[in-house]
Amino acid sequence: MPSFDLRHIRAAKYNHTNGTTSYTDACEVGDAMAVDLNLRFAEGRLYAESSLAEMLQSATGGTASIGVKYLKTAFQKLAYGMRDGSRSVNSKTVASLKYGANDLGDYVGFAFYAPDMIDTVKKYTCVLVIRARFGPPAMQYRTKGENYTFNTPTTTGEFLPDLGEDLDLFEIAVADDEATAKAWVDAAVNYTAPTGNGT
Repeated sequence: MPSFDLRHIRAAKYNHTNGTTSYTDACEVGDAMAVDLNLRFAEGRLYAESSLAEMLQSATGGTASIGVKYLKTAFQKLAYGMRDGSRSVNSKTVASLKYGANDLGDYVGFAFYAPDMIDTVKKYTCVLVIRARFGPPAMQYRTKGENYTFNTPTTTGEFLPDLGEDLDLFEIAVADDEATAKAWVDAAVNYTAPTGNGT
């Protein structure tokens, strides 16, 4: 499936109770730019009679990175455990986010969709990563030169097996149209669009 775009990244707090996985506190991550998922495997090889006789390979998790235009405040609080702060400057109160050595975000699930072509027909591949943990991105700032250079955040982390008996890592679906793809992503993490100007 040759994908050519990425859209609609949503995340939510991962919960697992009595054998059932669910999501709460769903939010937007940010305007989508890049998602990279790389599986990690446990492997074993058995050699007999001077050749490879048996090979075992089982997925144990992987690394995930999400690049966005900017990270939404709700996602930073959810995924990193950032806290609200404020500072009084020039008779104004300026809101801020605080992050410290004791702060730890929640495990999250995140979902997105990617428009692609399947046998010359436009489709939409939907992906849910079931359980992941992220850390705040590196911060890079540069002075302006003759041309503008944009620095955008990329958050990286690990995705792990679900706590259910099947140890699922991700789920993939193919939608025929964009409206269905959006609805699939929203349903996957139990996301409801805010009625106001939520971040």
